[in-house]
Amino acid sequence: MADVLAEQEKKGGSAPSSAHSEPLQSDLEARRASNTTPLDVLEKIRETDEAHPINWSLWKKWGVITVYCLLQVYVTMTSTMYVSVETFIQERFPSTTQVVTLGQSMFIIGTAVGPVFLGPLSDLGGRKWVYVGSILVYAIFNIGCALAYNLPMLIIFCFLVGVAGSTALSNVAGTIVDLFGAQDGAGQPMALFVLSSNYGASLGSPIGEWIGINSSMGWRWIFYMNIIWGGAFALIMCFMPETLPSVVIARAVKKRDTHDPNAEIVAAELTKVNVFQEIRFVLTMALRIMFTEPIVIFLGFYNGFAYGLLFLYLDGVFAVFVDNNGLSYVGASLSYLNFCVGVTCMFIFVPVQTYLFRKDRIKHGKHRPEARFLTSLVTVWLFPVTLFWFAFTSNGHTSYWSPIVAGGVLGFCDPLLWLGMLNYLGDTYSNVAGSAVAAFLIPSFLIAAAMCHAGVAMFENMSSTWAFATLAFISLGLVALVYVLYFFGPLLRKRSKLATVY
Repeated sequence: MADVLAEQEKKGGSAPSSAHSEPLQSDLEARRASNTTPLDVLEKIRETDEAHPINWSLWKKWGVITVYCLLQVYVTMTSTMYVSVETFIQERFPSTTQVVTLGQSMFIIGTAVGPVFLGPLSDLGGRKWVYVGSILVYAIFNIGCALAYNLPMLIIFCFLVGVAGSTALSNVAGTIVDLFGAQDGAGQPMALFVLSSNYGASLGSPIGEWIGINSSMGWRWIFYMNIIWGGAFALIMCFMPETLPSVVIARAVKKRDTHDPNAEIVAAELTKVNVFQEIRFVLTMALRIMFTEPIVIFLGFYNGFAYGLLFLYLDGVFAVFVDNNGLSYVGASLSYLNFCVGVTCMFIFVPVQTYLFRKDRIKHGKHRPEARFLTSLVTVWLFPVTLFWFAFTSNGHTSYWSPIVAGGVLGFCDPLLWLGMLNYLGDTYSNVAGSAVAAFLIPSFLIAAAMCHAGVAMFENMSSTWAFATLAFISLGLVALVYVLYFFGPLLRKRSKLATVY
């Protein structure tokens, strides 16, 4: 399959059509002329064959997505649980706050490194066994965290845990693209993916705080819990169906007694292995996309700031709600639940975006990936507004409910924009969705990891008001990126070797 995608990259071709690089067209054009291009056949099968994941029943598709989103809740809880027990870890392994925070930032860096090879690997051999293997390894590496006898050992294993757990972030989005493609209703399952990510991050802090103060448990139990749940999820994944269309169709063709030459071409092409090409694809595809696709670069840096903001918020919560407003540490941890409320409102709001997306398709007679941002063109302004709101009501002179509500509004607008970005990537890079999402997440998580340490310094040297106000001023400039992508996205896609042009 890697050679097929490599040819597609050279040609820039994916259904419906793509930009081309003239000197590299001849071979693929010859195959198209003879009607033997597997990607073309897959597109044809997609419209008619019930074996194609996009044609599965809604019950089956939603069942698969629900399980994988629960997996994401479980994995994303780890980083925020760690934040809540940092003081207990610092007591056990005396060190500076910045050094202890390395456990969290190295976990996030691990989630940036993992997709480099896990994303492309799932685009080749299928999603299922990448899930099973990585989550099993995730559980095993948590043993190292739980039994750590010094801080360097804990930090190293946190990094390895992040690498293995990254499959829940990079591959779930690819799975949703497998099942729904660019259908009008694809926004809602992707919204569940975004919701589960935010739920995990929000629930992790109060759960971690409760575990940390529980005398019969202690901070090591956040990792013991990961071992138990990781093993359970790895077992469940063994019984999940494969969703990568190329693999599913190849298996279906082999099971049938058919003489359809097109179908036989697909099966033969997908079972043909070029070891060097496969290894090259797995090791380089995500990085090539990250460095050569302006769309991915734009979105990755924006999401890095937005995702890092969540961790800065976590760093600042105790300063705002404990120091300024006099809440207990458990009470301050519960304030993270405002993100759950906000992202739930986002999930309920998604049908509005779906309706506008459908209207836009009817109006233009075609599906435009940029239409995924129709609501974000308005709601993106809530990003800086809520940061200013939070900043200037966090000093304790107003009710603590004001910054809590502001955080809830942020929990609505930030995930809604993330949802638009994921859907846009799925529409634009449908044939290499896992690799594209991986390339998108790499800069996102690297920036977020850096912001964890920036947050520590900011809240040690600045008041909570001006720390959050600084973020608000920065976010004003980032609002422009959404408009740039909406109005100039078609031009960027035309110049891409991999992006689909509608």
